[in-house]
Amino acid sequence: MEVFVNGNKVQIYRGMKVKHALIAIDQAIYTAAMKGAILVVDENGFTVGLDGELSEGARIFTRINNK
Repeated sequence: MEVFVNGNKVQIYRGMKVKHALIAIDQAIYTAAMKGAILVVDENGFTVGLDGELSEGARIFTRINNK
């Protein structure tokens, strides 16, 4: 299935989660998200968890967490 992370196309399998899409782009992005340094948001600006479900064509973005 095809999803987008920060505008970059990623191929993942159905049932994979947000964390898998981040790992597919860059392990460092996933690590930063695990540490809370960045947030993941959907195309509407809502925060999504690393275990969040993704559907075909989903668009997620990373943002610096300004706590």
